[in-house]
Amino acid sequence: MATDHFSLFQEALNHQDRPHRVILFADLAGSTEMKGKTGEVGWLPTIGKFLDITTRAVTEHGGTVVKYLGDGTLAVFDGERAAEAICAAITIQELLKEENSRGSVNDCLATVGIATGRVVEYQAPGGGLDYIGSVVDLAARLCGAGAPQAIWVDSVTVASANMSKVSSGMGRALEYSPDDYLSDEEKVDLKGFAKPIKYREVIWHKKAFGVKNTVLTEAIDRAQTQAHVQVQQNRLRARATVPPQAGPSARPVIETLDGTVTRWDPEQGRGFIATAGHGDHYVDRRFLVNEQNLTEGGAVRFVPLPPLKEGQRPVAGCTVQEGHEIRGTFQNVRTDKGYGFVEVRDTRGNQQNLFVFLGDAAAGHRFGDPATLEVRRNHKGISGQLVGVNGTDGGDDGGAGSDLA
Repeated sequence: MATDHFSLFQEALNHQDRPHRVILFADLAGSTEMKGKTGEVGWLPTIGKFLDITTRAVTEHGGTVVKYLGDGTLAVFDGERAAEAICAAITIQELLKEENSRGSVNDCLATVGIATGRVVEYQAPGGGLDYIGSVVDLAARLCGAGAPQAIWVDSVTVASANMSKVSSGMGRALEYSPDDYLSDEEKVDLKGFAKPIKYREVIWHKKAFGVKNTVLTEAIDRAQTQAHVQVQQNRLRARATVPPQAGPSARPVIETLDGTVTRWDPEQGRGFIATAGHGDHYVDRRFLVNEQNLTEGGAVRFVPLPPLKEGQRPVAGCTVQEGHEIRGTFQNVRTDKGYGFVEVRDTRGNQQNLFVFLGDAAAGHRFGDPATLEVRRNHKGISGQLVGVNGTDGGDDGGAGSDLA
């Protein structure tokens, strides 16, 4: 007799004792592009290897493969086995990495999403159990948002998992503690969910793999209008600080912060900056003055901007790092004092002004002249040094952040 799914699901909505499960989604990254580049002889064996690996990893850690979704796998674990689900995800990634290094598959990378909670469990037409509900959807969306090789878990999974059971080959080699296997909590907008979802990435290798590029681009584009408004507000505030009689050579004041780069992923082009008293700030290549890679541990100066979305870290705009060469425009030159200020901008139009000690060369520069600087740091903070001009690193006649006009 066929299952009456309408009645089954209607009853589930009113039933408070739905089973508590951990749902795991694993998806082969870039499979559409792979199929477009090669014929079946090229991609069918790769998908077969991927499905074999996911099945092995899930069953070894006490889970059950529910079904295959073309180039993806849906698996379920008992609600008390969140740590085992995380270990299965790590095993998937490690086995795929091993197969890629052997050359048995080419660029066979996966993303994994895990979510925990109450689900609707029902008998599938082909036999066996199947699962639907918001928890299943969440695991699928987390899987779809992560970058290749990433493992994303929701906050309920983290709370349910005994992280002392979680390990990876790299973690054992580097003597990870249970906390080392989880990134800081982040939020992401996911289709079908009204509010941003809290998640953490499982650090099974040396670093987090982060967000899929398309997801990051969408987030940045959504924030573009907000960032543009902030830029305009900065400019209005800056103009308000310049007396009308001061003329174009006066330096507008723009709020900046100094910090240290704590994390930078050169492949993804994004990272984090720590400050003293103002918390951590997110930064990506679009908010750098020269779009060069940042260096972890490097000193930076930036313009604080609002978060890309609610609940996330604020953004470091117009970021410059010590040692980088950048280009800008003179905004103020004090020939009597031997210094000036050079305006620099990032690709989003955010701006800041760097102090530059000029000495006797000050007479050779005017408002609007182009300038090439090397970013320097002295006891007063970040400043600029004209490239090809003898001078000092900001000197004592002002230095970074001084407000002489």
